[in-house]
Amino acid sequence: MFAMLSGPWPRVKPDGSDADVKWDDRVREVVGLQVEAGMGFVTDGHVRWADPAAAILAALEAGDTGPDGLLLRVWRATAAAASAMGTDVPAAQALPGPYSLGRRGSYGLPAPGAEREEHTLSLAAALASELAALATAGCPIVIVEEPAAVDVGADPPERALFAAAQQRLLADVEPFADLHAMLAITGGSAAEAGAAAIFAAPYRSYLFDLVAGPDNWYLVRAAPPERGIVCGAMRVEATGGEDQLPLLVWAARYAASAGGRGPDRVGLANATPLGGLDPAAAREALLTLGRAAALAAMPLDRAVEAGLDPRTVGSRTAALGPDAPRPPRPPRGRALP
Repeated sequence: MFAMLSGPWPRVKPDGSDADVKWDDRVREVVGLQVEAGMGFVTDGHVRWADPAAAILAALEAGDTGPDGLLLRVWRATAAAASAMGTDVPAAQALPGPYSLGRRGSYGLPAPGAEREEHTLSLAAALASELAALATAGCPIVIVEEPAAVDVGADPPERALFAAAQQRLLADVEPFADLHAMLAITGGSAAEAGAAAIFAAPYRSYLFDLVAGPDNWYLVRAAPPERGIVCGAMRVEATGGEDQLPLLVWAARYAASAGGRGPDRVGLANATPLGGLDPAAAREALLTLGRAAALAAMPLDRAVEAGLDPRTVGSRTAALGPDAPRPPRPPRGRALP
């Protein structure tokens, strides 16, 4: 079991207008907080850019790519920050996925036309070269963020385009056996897209938002057992909230049991983005994630001794108390498209 930060960390100002901020210092701060909380790997928390997708698109258009390009520079800075702390926690690099990038601007159409298909696959090819450059430089983990996967739906052309874009994206990284590519789907449910489209490309793991998209549990059940699952199960409110440890432990253990996947292929993440929180609240969220992952990895009796609510051992809903939100019921019997 492990925990990870999903998506953006709070910027100094919500509008991102922080021209005087030393971003390398901010990255070092974010990396340090992730190490403190026991995350399985660290990211830069997207703190450099108010709109990471726009920044990557601009880099691709300007040719700021390859071994000395934007993505390689920012990953090296994250890795250097982790190394300077004397930790062996690996540094990951997140990047927007080609399907979501292809829907931006004039390409945000309900069904793919020839122009958007060509544009999306061109983006996939360009990003594939970036993944290969990251792998060559020693980056161990890439997180491909595809929030627009929740818009694929049951439309056959959209399903085909999503699958083709992911397959083209990973086409150049096959020789890099050590590169772990993770597909992150957040902001809703992609279950209607169907398992065939979501699992067409050889990603080694998947992050699913299980709060905004509880139907993603169907995809968790359908995922090949050799592929990892990260449960985006933490709901984070700006005002704080109830103890979510029982729910997080239940989610992780259920994902581990699905298809005999096992705990070594399961992680926990925040479902709600942390970017809208103040840094102190975001830090508390990370600490909770780290603690939940540690408890989920223990035998239940040891986890109870370590402080987990003992009612978690019995009823998974009783552990949350009578007034707390109930975790989604494990899906049964529903066929995926």
